[in-house]
Amino acid sequence: MKTEEEARFRENPKPSEEEIYMAAFKEWLEPQVRDAIGQMYRKGYATQSSGFHGTKFELQQIDGLFTVDESTRTELNRMSVEVLRGVDIGAPDNKLVTILRFRAKDPSIVKMKEQWDAIAAALPKKRIPSGIHPICDRAEIFREEYAPEHASLEATRDRYIQYLRATTAS
Repeated sequence: MKTEEEARFRENPKPSEEEIYMAAFKEWLEPQVRDAIGQMYRKGYATQSSGFHGTKFELQQIDGLFTVDESTRTELNRMSVEVLRGVDIGAPDNKLVTILRFRAKDPSIVKMKEQWDAIAAALPKKRIPSGIHPICDRAEIFREEYAPEHASLEATRDRYIQYLRATTAS
């Protein structure tokens, strides 16, 4: 990843629009989650962190500001994927964060990538109203550092959070 990052900064240090909203250059994403994260954003899921979870190399996790409906949750559970919400992680008032997690049976990058790609494929495309974009909570900080000429993302983030709150009000 370090070599990819160095090449990226040498050849093209400007983030793409998608990278600005994701708050990460694609080269920063671990290889097993890289394609899945891009697909999730294009489907309307704003991720925060992804990949290996701490010192347990077999534990893979993607979390972010998104929701998963019951039908999709059931499908992901059949794929041995845990779908955790605030109440599951000791934060019952947090209704905006979702964690997708699995334990890799075969801890190879190739097998983990296949699992993440299958998970991203199983997620339905969100019907997000026009003018609202999935956005990482850290996007404004990333934009200020790597794309200062791009307009502020605070209003975009606020609209996305309002949308999430409205759709999780139950």
